[in-house]
Amino acid sequence: MFTVEAGYVWACLFLCWPVKACDTLDDLIGAKSQGDINIGGIFPIHGDVENVNTRNKPNAVKCKVFDSQRFIWLQSMIHTIEMINNSTLLPGIKLGYEIHDSCTDATRAVKAAMRFLSKTNSSENCLEVRCNYTDYQPIVKAVIGEVYSELSIPIARIFNVALMPQISFASSAAILSDKLRFMSFLRTVPSDIHQTKALAEFISNSHWNWIGVIATDDDYGKSAMTDFISNAQQLDICIAFQELISTFVGSRQHDEAIQALVSKTEAVPNVNVLVLFAKSQVVTKVLKEIVWRNITKTWIASDAWAVSRTVASMPNIEKVGNIFGLTFKMGQIPGFPEHLRNLKAGPGAVNKFIEEYRQLRFTCSEESHNVTMTSNSSSENYSLSGSLKQVSLHTCTKINEFIENFNDDYLVQNIEQSGTYATYLAVQSIAHALRNLLKCHEGTCQKNFNFAPWQLLEVLREVNFTEGGKPFYFDKSGDSVNGYNLIKWIVDKGTIQFKTVGEYNVLDRKIYIYDKAIRNITEAVFSNCSVSCKPGQRKIVNSSQTCCYDCVPCAEGYYSVGWDMNNCLKCSIDQWSEAESSVCFNRTTQFFKWNDGFAIVLVVFACLGVILIFAIVVMVSLNLNTPPIKSIGGMFCYVILFSLILSFVSTVFFIGEPTSYGCYIRQPLFGISFTICVSWILIKSFKIVLAFKFDPVDRQKMMRLYKPIPILLTCNVIQVIICTLWLTLKGPRFVKSYDIPKIIVLKCEEGSNVAFGVMLGYIAVLAIFCFLLAFMGRKVPDIYKEAKFITFSMLIYLIVWISFVPVYSNTDAQYLPAIEVVAILASNYGILCCHFLPKCYIVYFRKNANTAAGVMQRVSTYHRNAANHVQSSALGESLWTLNSHEPPAQKDAETEAGHSAH
Repeated sequence: MFTVEAGYVWACLFLCWPVKACDTLDDLIGAKSQGDINIGGIFPIHGDVENVNTRNKPNAVKCKVFDSQRFIWLQSMIHTIEMINNSTLLPGIKLGYEIHDSCTDATRAVKAAMRFLSKTNSSENCLEVRCNYTDYQPIVKAVIGEVYSELSIPIARIFNVALMPQISFASSAAILSDKLRFMSFLRTVPSDIHQTKALAEFISNSHWNWIGVIATDDDYGKSAMTDFISNAQQLDICIAFQELISTFVGSRQHDEAIQALVSKTEAVPNVNVLVLFAKSQVVTKVLKEIVWRNITKTWIASDAWAVSRTVASMPNIEKVGNIFGLTFKMGQIPGFPEHLRNLKAGPGAVNKFIEEYRQLRFTCSEESHNVTMTSNSSSENYSLSGSLKQVSLHTCTKINEFIENFNDDYLVQNIEQSGTYATYLAVQSIAHALRNLLKCHEGTCQKNFNFAPWQLLEVLREVNFTEGGKPFYFDKSGDSVNGYNLIKWIVDKGTIQFKTVGEYNVLDRKIYIYDKAIRNITEAVFSNCSVSCKPGQRKIVNSSQTCCYDCVPCAEGYYSVGWDMNNCLKCSIDQWSEAESSVCFNRTTQFFKWNDGFAIVLVVFACLGVILIFAIVVMVSLNLNTPPIKSIGGMFCYVILFSLILSFVSTVFFIGEPTSYGCYIRQPLFGISFTICVSWILIKSFKIVLAFKFDPVDRQKMMRLYKPIPILLTCNVIQVIICTLWLTLKGPRFVKSYDIPKIIVLKCEEGSNVAFGVMLGYIAVLAIFCFLLAFMGRKVPDIYKEAKFITFSMLIYLIVWISFVPVYSNTDAQYLPAIEVVAILASNYGILCCHFLPKCYIVYFRKNANTAAGVMQRVSTYHRNAANHVQSSALGESLWTLNSHEPPAQKDAETEAGHSAH
């Protein structure tokens, strides 16, 4: 009975049965030298195969278009193997090689890979299909190649079968870093991940953000384009267009596609930088059309053609514009130029490629004649000639039968150092891995050559040696970390030279430009969708492309310091900027300063007021018992004058740089001190009205309400409560005002404007009562002028503070303290001038009126002339009694009335 397990066993037995995949050795091998350990090589020595479009049978194909550049790379491998054999690196061990030509065709590359996996020591040269390749012994231990990523990818999958080490010296597609799919693939060049990052970095550093990308329609081109676009977008580089182009350059459709592509490069405005990922054959076709149309652009070359002699030797290539490119790190191979000058297959070696090269170079064969004709014309097949463009001057004029003796410097002059050096490193890495695997020490090695390829692969991954003074090793993805050289094509004596102008470091992912002249070249090229926004402006994107935008000036208080800023930055709170500014300036600090002219005037008046008060205190002290002094309060004058001093002192806190303490105390200090003054005036007003305006019966009733000290205390306690609540709940504080551009105003914020208004309003209410009471007594006898002075002083106060409100509301914050100081001084001087200065005048200039006798005489005179003598006497008595709090006396009343008259 058939079971799943039985089916699996039969399947394994069938698969493990030897399967032959044979081919003739002569058809495949291009160069061979037998050694103890053989290394395989796959090189695209030819650029194409014949009749690829019409091939319908799996028969042998013929290669065409010999490429001398690839031939030089192949010679680099051979020369390096010969150097190692002649050195002490692998003592007693000879390395051999077997090299195949892929002809830039995936089918031939796969066929060569199958050949390398063929079993060793087999006369039938067959590839065995097994279930287990652990002990499998193929004819080579490692393979060097391929050049093109689209060829390395299929053969790498084949080599995965036996984990055959494959080291490429040029395949840079990012996909090959995937060790899950390409486990045995290594390379002596960085991945395109780094190349595309380096190209994007260079374009970004050159301030270009509107570019076109062209790539070949193969694995290499698609992968490079995808990675580059991703890296470019991260650096805010926009892709104006992206185009794929076929790698088959011989068809008419291909030519038409190139013409359409070039037309597109002209149609899209402002695209003056183009990135091109393609083989040299495709690049030659594109640039030929560019030259024919007389188009000038800046070209960014990938490693596939950055140092291509095929492209560099095109006629009029300098007309296409600037060409920059990335190439792998370059170095010198000892003795390699001499090797190229003396090309010979070594003893026992076979090298068909040398024979073909000499036939093309040193004979007048039909193919070489066609090549020469092509190089001197502008035919469409020019790009098919490869690097070998002309026959040596030694030939075509005579026949020489000993062609193998001919050599010249043609190959030396066309050495492309990055490719040859990368090939050199590939062979060296294998040799150092073999040295470690075979435990070479002190001139001897273990000569056990029956190891499997996968064992060499394990050692290769860990290899680390120094070459040219720099370490070489593979990273965890099997890639080299050597980095890239940035080159620029320059014309020197009529030929293109590749000048190194910078480098890209793979480890820190930065590009470094050594040639300062490059900056001038890149700045001269404009490849942006929009003109860059200057510092002081910001971008407004108007389309799906972030690189297409309008420039808008930054508003006041904002700035931008760099070019093409997406947003304007807000200045710090202590700084300011004008519109379209690229920098912020420190604001000027302003407050009502002591050295301000207006402040000096106010301080002088405040000081004069204090001095005047002290003078009045002296006068009061010397004349305390005189009738004028008694009429204004006697001993109580000291309290009133002290409150006025406090009111004058409060003005000091309004001048100079504000402080938290000063802001906290200045308003309550003025409010409470001035309330004492107004309360005192209210008492005097009430006294006058009480004395002159009520009939005796009503006056007697009102006398009960006239309590000077309780009234004074009550009025001031209310103000104290108002100020206490204000300071406790939301009191004044020191703040910085930024309302005025360019200026920081240091000021006192009143905290609660309602409380501030209530404090001033309370004083105003008292003043209004004073004014009304004094106004009621305006018709008292002329000798009683006290009411008029009270009316005038309160009128001054009310006018000042009513005017204060609109002026205060419409004045700059810097001068608000000055306005309030003016109001305080005006109020204080109003009281001094209306209440104390008239008494001073009587004391010092009316000596006769400063005595009780003088007063009685004036009162008696008034009484004789007045019809209401009795009433006036009574009034005088009442007035004196209210003032002095003594028993009524006619004489004292008359004295008081007399002094009131003055």
